[in-house]
Amino acid sequence: MRESPLYQEILQQGFRQGKLETLTRQLTRRLGTIPADIQQQITLLSINQLDALSEALLDFTNTSDLASWLQTEARNFI
Repeated sequence: MRESPLYQEILQQGFRQGKLETLTRQLTRRLGTIPADIQQQITLLSINQLDALSEALLDFTNTSDLASWLQTEARNFI
């Protein structure tokens, strides 16, 4: 059962959701309230993009840094 594609997909979804929740908490702690439009963009990121953002957020000082990252760096993964 653990090797089945459906099981793996469910596992990946849970893993991605956990990363997303952690990243959202980290961004909120670092930058304060994140605007809804930026939150929506973050929810669309892949697991690899979430990993990259989790490293990049250490350099952010405000939400405009986050918005800039989403506009430029996230496109590198597409």
